[in-house]
Amino acid sequence: MTSASPDPHRLDPADPVELTRSEERLVVTTEAVPVRRAVLRVETTTEEVMVPVTLTRQHVRLEYVDVDPIDAVPVPTEQLLDGAVGDWLVLTADEPVVGTRPVPTERVRLVTSWVSAEQQIQVELAHEDVSVDTTDLPPQTTGTSTG
Repeated sequence: MTSASPDPHRLDPADPVELTRSEERLVVTTEAVPVRRAVLRVETTTEEVMVPVTLTRQHVRLEYVDVDPIDAVPVPTEQLLDGAVGDWLVLTADEPVVGTRPVPTERVRLVTSWVSAEQQIQVELAHEDVSVDTTDLPPQTTGTSTG
């Protein structure tokens, strides 16, 4: 009796052949990259302002008023002026005093926001194609032995 050994290269139609096919997939993400830098600068502007200011000063005016003899009080001799200059009377005047100080006038806030825009991206993706080539193999001959 002879037994035929199976050919390992010959496919059995009852056994399915499996193959895993692969392909590239497109993965799209976004990444924040610096494109521009903003610097907030505060500039001081000087402008000339005219403000009216009222100034006062003292004047001396000498008035003579007659004394009523009934109300007259005698002046001591030491207080009489003998033509000599006595005490000085100090007169004052207003002078403008100008000063500046910074006062808050406006509050400024710097806000950034995102602006969305759509952009088309074109990429070539590769994938595998599966093809099966079959060639007819010559039939397997089995040896017979006679005994």
